[in-house]
Amino acid sequence: MDFVTTKENLLRELDVMQGIVEKKSTIPILSNIVIDAGKDRLELLATDLEVGIRTSCEAKITRPGSITLSARRLFDIVRLLPDAEIRLKSEDGGWTQITCQKARFRIVGLSRDDFPAMPEFDFAKGIPVERSFFLDMVSKVLFAITTDETRYQINGTLMILNKRNLTMVATDGHRLAYVAGRLEKGASEDRIEVIIPRKAFQELSRIGGGETEILFGQKDNHVFFKAGKTIMSSTIVPGKFPDYEKVIPEGNDKLLKMESVVLAEVVRRVALLSSERSRAVKFSVSKGSVEISSNNPEVGEAAESLEVDYAGGPLEVGFNAKYLLDFLQAMGPGPLILALKDEATQGLLRPVGLEGRDYRYVVMPMRI
Repeated sequence: MDFVTTKENLLRELDVMQGIVEKKSTIPILSNIVIDAGKDRLELLATDLEVGIRTSCEAKITRPGSITLSARRLFDIVRLLPDAEIRLKSEDGGWTQITCQKARFRIVGLSRDDFPAMPEFDFAKGIPVERSFFLDMVSKVLFAITTDETRYQINGTLMILNKRNLTMVATDGHRLAYVAGRLEKGASEDRIEVIIPRKAFQELSRIGGGETEILFGQKDNHVFFKAGKTIMSSTIVPGKFPDYEKVIPEGNDKLLKMESVVLAEVVRRVALLSSERSRAVKFSVSKGSVEISSNNPEVGEAAESLEVDYAGGPLEVGFNAKYLLDFLQAMGPGPLILALKDEATQGLLRPVGLEGRDYRYVVMPMRI
């Protein structure tokens, strides 16, 4: 293998792969990326056996060939090289020489033959989705995925595509984020219902930065996303996602209307003196206002009142401040409604006037 490419081209593709590659894998080759030099392009592959990426860039190839090299080491070298052409040339014994102007490196790799096979999908059957629309929906639920890897059925986002209706749901058992929207042009012939791992959606925003469209597909136990020349594949989380519709309350008739930015500022200040373990803040609701407070016997107490549009009776309920702030950040600025029933029923938050989306967030109450 012997080729020349630009630092800009190679670094861009290596950067996309860094989140996929396992830094300290028990399988050494999974810390590497594949470099396949064909006729006039380089193809690069990376996988952790759950999520994989395949991408390419232009190159002047003198001698075709393949090698796998440490993803982190190659990225660090290329990142610090001058902005000029870079030459990679394979040698006997698995070694590869890297040169750029007066800089020279030799690093050892592993055989391409030992790298796991990547799943394939015919994107002629792919479903087109507007990239910004899709990533916005992902951002509305991603933060609510559980971090407990033993609860594998909720260790990902439930994605349902039915004709043109797209729904995403994520939960950790204490809160649930739900968003639904409608595709402008793509449509599925059959209902697709899959649980997509957290890592796949975390890395999806890194591919196809200059593209306006993502192609989506499913085959067997994998899902596929294509943006431009980059393809991401991911295994599907096995099992059945909990019945989320039963969690979303329907009888919450105490409606508080307020601005998300103002609420976030107040919760953030009051939470400074909340318990580090529970992060609990109390909402004391009365006509036209809500007092948000925290109390930590070892540290102190805090309280701040906030004007709201509310004409109902008094109510006190506690929530985890972090759960509220996570939603408020994902929602962004704008008016919202907090729908309550009593101190023992989950609260429901939803933006007001969010065009093209049905976004709802359920958070369990806390005893204070």
